[in-house]
Amino acid sequence: ADWTAEETTALIKYLHVHRSECADAGNFRQVMYVNAAEHIHPLHWTGKIKDYKNVLIKWGSIKQIYNAIMTYRRGSGEHWDNENGANICGVADTEKWGKFVAIKRNTIMRPFHNRGWEYLHFMEDIFSQG
Repeated sequence: ADWTAEETTALIKYLHVHRSECADAGNFRQVMYVNAAEHIHPLHWTGKIKDYKNVLIKWGSIKQIYNAIMTYRRGSGEHWDNENGANICGVADTEKWGKFVAIKRNTIMRPFHNRGWEYLHFMEDIFSQG
């Protein structure tokens, strides 16, 4: 299913409000995904209406972004801030970043070379509960 920015934001904010129900590995029970799908339904305007399976899949992709950022942040000597992302400046940084994101498991980081992720603080709160 295609997700609009509004649907994604609404999903993350909904799960953030219900973060106390988050279990290990940042997962929720199926009923939470059902409720989240109902919550975002009023934002639907085209394409497939999202059901709990679509919400579960989207949540999985959001968690992948979060985990990639957290792994990068923990990397030895790697800069990250949520305003400038990896803050890639200059030729040497650009070459190093290019090699990093060329690796298949790191391609998810590509958008964050010079910008943060607007959902990071929500995700940090959710994962601190789970």
